[in-house]
Amino acid sequence: MHVACNWAQVLEGSIDSAHSSSLHSSVMPSMDVDGAKAAGDIWPRPSTDKAPRMQFQLTSFGFRYAAIRKPIANSASHDYVRVTLFVAPFTVIIPPNDQYKMAQMLFPIDDENTMFYWVAWHETKGIPQDEWRKFCAAEIGVDLFSDFRKVRTLENRFLQDREAMKRGDFTGIKGIPAQDMAMWESMGPITDRSEDNLGLSDVAVIQFRRQMIAAAKRVRDGGPAIGTTEPRIPKGKLSSFEGIVPKFTDWRTLGISGEELAFMREQNTPAA
Repeated sequence: MHVACNWAQVLEGSIDSAHSSSLHSSVMPSMDVDGAKAAGDIWPRPSTDKAPRMQFQLTSFGFRYAAIRKPIANSASHDYVRVTLFVAPFTVIIPPNDQYKMAQMLFPIDDENTMFYWVAWHETKGIPQDEWRKFCAAEIGVDLFSDFRKVRTLENRFLQDREAMKRGDFTGIKGIPAQDMAMWESMGPITDRSEDNLGLSDVAVIQFRRQMIAAAKRVRDGGPAIGTTEPRIPKGKLSSFEGIVPKFTDWRTLGISGEELAFMREQNTPAA
């Protein structure tokens, strides 16, 4: 899908695990389940906690970070953990649900336009494309024009349904991508970050800005681009994670292959 704003503010939304508890709350309702589900038109989650504790870990390819919430069940002994990966400069591997894994790729077209790819997959059973597009409200000819530009835009207020909002729909906007895009595009083509007041839930956004500004300066000064020198991405697959785990579990070990874990330890990349 086409997004009418700068790629960095799109990516900052993709790596912000805190916003989904509010912005997408009508599609991702809190329910007493054992993990994230994909059930028809909703994605239930096992937590009512809208203020996750955030921790990150630097890696050779970008960073991993965890959003740690209180689960509905067994909150005294367990945490609900969602681990996201940022693979510089434009890929985000977001936590899965019980039906499929997901990643987003945010390609800059120019300074004020981005192409947004949201990919779902499963290693064995596959994902029906028409079903996925319908859930995302991203059907060509219905929600998108043939060039992947949106029917719902900032100019028409993303076809926000105020009557649906009165009935309890948080945004009144159809589809998770359009809900996100309403936030990204309403900040303007390139938002002014000089007046930002970032807080504890913005840990991933802060790290992204620090890392990418440093990477840009390195290239400006004649150095290598991020991810092009050793060590690169470790052998084995990179994977996100979501689930309810006992308290004090080291989240850096969750959803990670043995080869990747050994690689991380060799690089001595502690969580912060």
